[in-house]
Amino acid sequence: MNKQLSLFLLAISLSQFGCEEEISTEASNNQTSLRNTLNEDLPGTSGSISDYFYNFEDEINANFFRYDPSLMAGYNTYLEYYNQRGETPPEMEFKTFNNYLLSMTPSDKNEFTRRYSIDSLSVKDSIVSDSLLMVSTSFKNLEKLEWDLLADPSLQRYKLVNSDWIQADTTLYYSDTFDVSAYRAVVDTPFIDQGLLFVDSSEWLDTNYVFLNDNQIRFVSNFEFEKQELSADSLVFRINTDCNDNGTWDEGETTLTDFNGDGKYEALYEYKDNNNNGEYDEGDSLIQDYDGNDIISIAYEFVDGGNGIWDRAEPYYDINADQVYNISEPYQDRNCNEIWDNAEPRVNSASDCDGIGNYLVDTDGGFCDRGNKIFDLEEEYTMKDSDGDGTSEKHLYLIGDKPNNLIVDYTDNEDPKVLLEVEVGDDIIDRWGNEYNNLIGTVDFNDLKQQYVDDIDSLVTLYTRKKIGHINGSSISADDYYITKSEWYRKSGSTIERNYNYHIFHEPNHLNQVVYPSYFLPVGFYFAPKEIQNGFWHKPDLQSEVLYYTSGGNLRDGEQVDTAYYDTTGIAVYYIQKSYNVESDTVTVPAARISFNATDDGNYQCLATDEIVNNSEECPPADTTFTECFKVTQITTMTMIGTGVEYGERTESWLVKKKGLVKSEIHIRWTENPYNEDFTDNGEPDQNNEAWVGLNRIELTSIDKIESAGVFRKLTHPVNTIELRDIGNHPDFDYEPLRISAQKGIQTLDLMELNQ
Repeated sequence: MNKQLSLFLLAISLSQFGCEEEISTEASNNQTSLRNTLNEDLPGTSGSISDYFYNFEDEINANFFRYDPSLMAGYNTYLEYYNQRGETPPEMEFKTFNNYLLSMTPSDKNEFTRRYSIDSLSVKDSIVSDSLLMVSTSFKNLEKLEWDLLADPSLQRYKLVNSDWIQADTTLYYSDTFDVSAYRAVVDTPFIDQGLLFVDSSEWLDTNYVFLNDNQIRFVSNFEFEKQELSADSLVFRINTDCNDNGTWDEGETTLTDFNGDGKYEALYEYKDNNNNGEYDEGDSLIQDYDGNDIISIAYEFVDGGNGIWDRAEPYYDINADQVYNISEPYQDRNCNEIWDNAEPRVNSASDCDGIGNYLVDTDGGFCDRGNKIFDLEEEYTMKDSDGDGTSEKHLYLIGDKPNNLIVDYTDNEDPKVLLEVEVGDDIIDRWGNEYNNLIGTVDFNDLKQQYVDDIDSLVTLYTRKKIGHINGSSISADDYYITKSEWYRKSGSTIERNYNYHIFHEPNHLNQVVYPSYFLPVGFYFAPKEIQNGFWHKPDLQSEVLYYTSGGNLRDGEQVDTAYYDTTGIAVYYIQKSYNVESDTVTVPAARISFNATDDGNYQCLATDEIVNNSEECPPADTTFTECFKVTQITTMTMIGTGVEYGERTESWLVKKKGLVKSEIHIRWTENPYNEDFTDNGEPDQNNEAWVGLNRIELTSIDKIESAGVFRKLTHPVNTIELRDIGNHPDFDYEPLRISAQKGIQTLDLMELNQ
């Protein structure tokens, strides 16, 4: 049988490929008996496979209504869909290709790989314009500081309020000069050693070989910004070390007697201040008179000196505006004792300062100059040239890593202000009259970027035909393969996605289909999109599988073929069971040749809906019933050895004489998930306690067929034989390559549709 293809077939010396260990029909006692009727006489009806499927010598264009899983679940018939939606279901087109023939033999290898120069695409000293996008470093500007009042008092600090990310870019345009050469060949090297190689004659694949100079081209761009930020020694990071708060550096305090002998010099409370008033009075608990002066107060193990000046209360933020400090309110700790200190008391005599501090007098009167109640070592400092005279001075602070120094503005020394918020441009004056401008500083930020690009010396482009599949292990001629194509559209929201697939058939003994075998990965039970995408894998090479078993080229009522085998792969070992059953049947599909009757008044009555319309094209397709029909049921069960997880596919196909496939339904299932039955996601169990989910249904709505006419047709419509050297681009396949996908007959199994 001759046939016409628009794909190239490279026919090379073949060897048998196999990794499947088939189980004999004479199974062992613990194996289910496998039935095979191919060699038996069956009393039922029979018919040629080319009459009931397709004669691939014919030119066929068939249209089907296609139901995805959601439509299968919602509508049992075409009319249910039409009556509810007022439109026909999505369609799928199926067609054969019989116009082009090209066969290749091993002796053609040199010609297939020979390269021919394409002068029209070759250019000497080609000037190619290009561009380069340079992008600066991303950064954020500090817009303000906010004191975090909601945090625990010991953890409060300023929060940095930043802008959105700031980034700049620039495009640099340049030209590169190099030689461009182009060549064409049917296929690139290496050539296959065995099997059949399918090459799409309608698509060119270009491969670029770029030759580069040793030195790259360097591009530089400088981005200039004004950046708002805190300086490294910002006031908010400073830790005060002026622990007697006099504005000058002091040595450590003098030690006295270690009354409690603990090796530390402390201020020892001789009582428990139960009422928290800072004085020993009735109700307080006596601890010990450490210094033995018969006065219960505080025993100092060091000279707790004051600073010689009157100290007002430490500034704090009065949260509840009651003018009374409480421990939840933030304050500026000016003397390093980590407690809030009230103003030094104004008194009239030295006796009023007993147990408090030294009595001093200033212009406003007497006061008790008290210490900070902690032993102060020599004050630490930071050396910094703050006045620009070239000499560094002692500054009484250290730098911490947290912005927890509360800022206070002493512009009004009688009423200093606590700044819970610091914004860009804010200035303050400290207690000693020092000015600090722009607490949030603005600095110039120069971001120098460089980037290298390849300097192209020459570019060589090789155009070859698209390889779409490689078959191992067949001894058939390349002329025995038939290429068909299906095309359909899928709607998701407002988006319409076009889909297609090629289907390759051949007829050695039965009707075979060339496919990429697919398998599931552990653990199975894949229904979510990401799980489906990552949960199945395909073998890299095309393989031939029986689609329809025939006896002497005929389908037969009552035919039954069971097979089982272990398939050992690099991923896992799978136990594959397949059952194949044929029965005579009738089938109803919306494929009637006439969809309306003309009325006496010039209108039309639609046969499907009885609706009267004035345009016959408005009538939807009508149902018709076919009686010369075989129903083929195929069930595949794939079990992963070790886990015991089963994946099943059930395909029911109705084949009608002279019409081919008119209806087909595909269902899938998983065994129950051993860990969580909700993951199984199957429907209600059937009579075999198997829960199937509908995946795909197609129903014929129209078919156009131009039958082959033997010798007469060959004389009137000769085959177009194309030599390799004369191949052009033919639009028959729409310039589309074969896709790796699971398929059954003319249907594509896309489990991703379960979630659409």
